[in-house]
Amino acid sequence: MKIFIPRETGFCNGVSSAVSKALSVTDKAYCLGQIVHNASVTDTLVQKGIITVNDVNEVPQGSTLIIRAHGVGKRVYDVAREKKLTLVDATCPSVKAVQNKARDYHERGYRVVLVGDARHPEIQGINGWCEGEAVIFDGKSKLTLDCDKALIMFQTTFDSRLFEKSLQNISTDRVKTLEIFNTICYTTLQRQYYAQTLSAKCDLAVVVGDSNSSNTRRLYEIACQNCKTVITDGSDCNIDLSNCKNVCLISGASTPTELIKGVLKRMIENAKDTVSVETVESEVTVAEPKMGKDEAMLAKAVSEMKEGHRYKLGQKVKCRIVLVSDDGVYVSIPSSKKEGFIPNEELAMDGDYKTAKANLDADVTLECAVISVDKGITLSKKVIDERYKDDALVAGIKEGQEFNCLMTRVGKECLTGKLGSYTVIVHASQIKIGYVKNLDAYLGKTLRLVVSGPDKVDDSKRVIFASQKTILLAEKKAKEDEFWNNIEVGEIVEGKVLRFASFGAFVSVRGFDCLAHTSDLAWEHVKGPQDVLEIGNTYEFVVLALDREKNRVSLGYKQLQPEPWQLAEEKFPIGAIVAGKVARIMPFGAFVELDKNIDGLLHVSNVSWEWLDDINKALKIGDEIEVQIMEFDAENKRITLSRKALLPRPESARSDAE
Repeated sequence: MKIFIPRETGFCNGVSSAVSKALSVTDKAYCLGQIVHNASVTDTLVQKGIITVNDVNEVPQGSTLIIRAHGVGKRVYDVAREKKLTLVDATCPSVKAVQNKARDYHERGYRVVLVGDARHPEIQGINGWCEGEAVIFDGKSKLTLDCDKALIMFQTTFDSRLFEKSLQNISTDRVKTLEIFNTICYTTLQRQYYAQTLSAKCDLAVVVGDSNSSNTRRLYEIACQNCKTVITDGSDCNIDLSNCKNVCLISGASTPTELIKGVLKRMIENAKDTVSVETVESEVTVAEPKMGKDEAMLAKAVSEMKEGHRYKLGQKVKCRIVLVSDDGVYVSIPSSKKEGFIPNEELAMDGDYKTAKANLDADVTLECAVISVDKGITLSKKVIDERYKDDALVAGIKEGQEFNCLMTRVGKECLTGKLGSYTVIVHASQIKIGYVKNLDAYLGKTLRLVVSGPDKVDDSKRVIFASQKTILLAEKKAKEDEFWNNIEVGEIVEGKVLRFASFGAFVSVRGFDCLAHTSDLAWEHVKGPQDVLEIGNTYEFVVLALDREKNRVSLGYKQLQPEPWQLAEEKFPIGAIVAGKVARIMPFGAFVELDKNIDGLLHVSNVSWEWLDDINKALKIGDEIEVQIMEFDAENKRITLSRKALLPRPESARSDAE
């Protein structure tokens, strides 16, 4: 089974910033509504002592108030000033931009049209900057505008597939001046693109997020059109993966990465077949709508959006510092003649942006990652530093130091992973002791590695050729040396039975495979080792022989058990009268079974006082008889018996003897 996962998952930039701001509050604080629509995030804030309220009037005078990521209207800020509240504004930058535009155009006399869900806090907050006079339109019905000037904007999480249709549903014939801004967040476009394209080629789509989240519900609705779809907040991950060959995992913009990883882990655990995980890149495109007289304006708006999308999220770019400001760093991107912005929280891995900014000057060139292209290009130095922090390990790796690497791709007879900016390549022959045919079984696993030989680190190509087999062989040799240096013939050892063969049992002694031959398992004859031992059980054995050159150890089990003939000598002393069963009859006499695997010989001359020409006339197999022990030879394992010694001696025998 294959699981497709978008490369971009987890919090979007706006949500990440909002949650970080909320968690940074140290004093008792209040949050106006949920910081984001995700129960696990809300629970985290509750545990931190942040209280959720529904109205700003519920917040005590002089307290700290956190503004949620969806933003709020102007009234909240006015009341907060009156109550002397300390504000922590976690409004998403994309939403803040829409709020500002709505306020500016409303003040200029435009009729503001907001396309989205009238019940959603984002739309309600934006309307609050229009004095509650904005027209809120769901995009599905019909709307006629009767005004001189109009501005049309969209909820940042609006369904991008309805963008063109919603504009077609608005009649603007009476409008003299029309402004249209596609304010759908790029992250929304990207996640919806994933939901559409991945679900189209899968048997099952798993949407991870809170069902109360608008963007998460939208992903669920899109995926449902293509395949069976489930939505989970991580609390119930018993997802039926039977009969699924291809499954995609999609997440909302307010879904924590830890939650996504947890769902993926349990999906892999629940899968019956071998699972491979494939990361998918985004290739979002935006169709240009055609709207009659407004076609040119719409084409311009879409073209501007597409210009920003020429960069992929996560893409590395070189940029030059233009200005270091209080809220971040403004840069230029020479390769595209575009400008970008690095927020304070994206400057340093340790969060100490003040120190990071102190070391920056104008015209310094940085390497950053694109984290948003919505309303400008937002960059992160922190992401690149995090991505390539492991480059510091390469110097030690060249000297032979062991390192760990997650295998993320299967190549031609090899596995590959990333270590900072380096690609780590592990050939199939270097994964374990022995060749690996099914490389997919190691996908998603972390290997312990060392360089596979001299000059196996190519700095120019950023490639490391590595081996796990080298480590395993070294550990095996050390383990063998430890074993051979601390064992000797005659030593009694404990061993766990691993497996059986026709000639004996293989036993693990201190992690080393040894052989207990069948002939050394029991004093009596046995058909196989299973007659004496059980696989998985631990027994005591004696070391019979050591051959380090051939890596062989011979063990004995019977040698630690009582020898039957030694016990028999005590049990059957000379002169004793015992009972036995005739086991075999030969021309010269009968063998009588006295005990398990202990036979005595009753010679034909000792059967009776009378001469017998055929012993079968006196005995038959199975007869129970009493005999007397006449001789016992433990060394040669011989017992001589007599029956006639227990019978009355005839007169004729006495006469002959006399």
